[in-house]
Amino acid sequence: MSSETKTKFESIKELSDKYLLNTYNRYPVAFQYGVGEMIFDQDNKGYIDFLAGIAVSNLGHGEADLIEALRNQMDKLLHSSNLYYSEEQAKLAEVIIENSIPGKVFLCNSGTEANEAAFKLMRRHGINQNIDKPVILALHSSFHGRTLSAMSMTGNESVRNGFGDLAADIHFVEANNEDSLIQAFDQYGGSIAGIIMELIIGEGGVIPLTQSFVNLARKLTEETNSLLVFDEIQTGMGRTGKMFCFEHYGMYPDAFTLAKGLGSGFPIGALVVSKEYESVLEKGMHGSTFGGNHLACVAAYETFKIILSRNLLDHVSTISEQMFFRLKQMMESTGKIKVVRGRGLHIGVELFTESRPVVEECLKRGLVVNSTAGKVIRIIPPLILSIEKATEGLDILESVLKEMK
Repeated sequence: MSSETKTKFESIKELSDKYLLNTYNRYPVAFQYGVGEMIFDQDNKGYIDFLAGIAVSNLGHGEADLIEALRNQMDKLLHSSNLYYSEEQAKLAEVIIENSIPGKVFLCNSGTEANEAAFKLMRRHGINQNIDKPVILALHSSFHGRTLSAMSMTGNESVRNGFGDLAADIHFVEANNEDSLIQAFDQYGGSIAGIIMELIIGEGGVIPLTQSFVNLARKLTEETNSLLVFDEIQTGMGRTGKMFCFEHYGMYPDAFTLAKGLGSGFPIGALVVSKEYESVLEKGMHGSTFGGNHLACVAAYETFKIILSRNLLDHVSTISEQMFFRLKQMMESTGKIKVVRGRGLHIGVELFTESRPVVEECLKRGLVVNSTAGKVIRIIPPLILSIEKATEGLDILESVLKEMK
């Protein structure tokens, strides 16, 4: 095919296949711009966005106040390094702490890096307790990232396999299985440095942790002087109808990690450590060249301002209630849905069959959704999603499910 007869998408795909490592199973579309809860491809075809860049673009696409804040900062300074103080860092850390737990913040570039920092925090805490080989607990089916330590804490074998020996002394507990949790604390006892958990297991099928399971984890960590760490990378920044998911459980963690929606599309991550443990990582023990650069901090600070000033948390709760109601109706109307679960706008629709063919057909009809854990449709739209677009998107999903054999 000559270059003159290729479509723009075909040219992009050819270039990508030639020069990019083949580490993703991509869908056949290339997006070029977005407006609100809509995203558009190279042919200007519009799609309702029920993915938000995997829970990243929480403010939707083309948010004017965010763009203006970034433009103003780009005129001033992008980067100066963590060898110096930064007003943008200080203001962001302040707003994170004022809206979460008393403590301090370490800024980095991604969720994986935030969880690497959490790994080092737990390990160092264990060493400070004179534990020879500190044990870290994590949950089966969890996902915490793809670097060595983050991957080692990930309970999904498909992510872990193929890389030889991983970090030692990490052991897994069945999510929502209190006997499994008790057994792990009995088995490893005084060697446990901490436990890390997603309050809603995302990649593993959108599975919320029960109140009693989280309560037990809090009790056991307090009894053993180990750290309770929440991975809020996907659930944070308003995704569940609260700024942070742990607010639903009525307790504070010892630390938690953030990324994804923190920068509304601009890469930034954070480890937030409670006041009691803020001195565990000392000067020189951890760092990041790009972490918390001026532009990233402005993106995150403006994201907080917008979420808090526009009552988006209440909006998420309202839209969520209507979407859950409609999806449960679809269980009867389609006969293809096994269960609907989640919280806020972090929704999992488990099917009786594989979910990727459904996602592919939805994409053809102008709806972007995600397939995870084999049979689960994951719905994680921008927090600004309107009831009109929510209805349109669910109409598409319902029609696809009804027609699927």
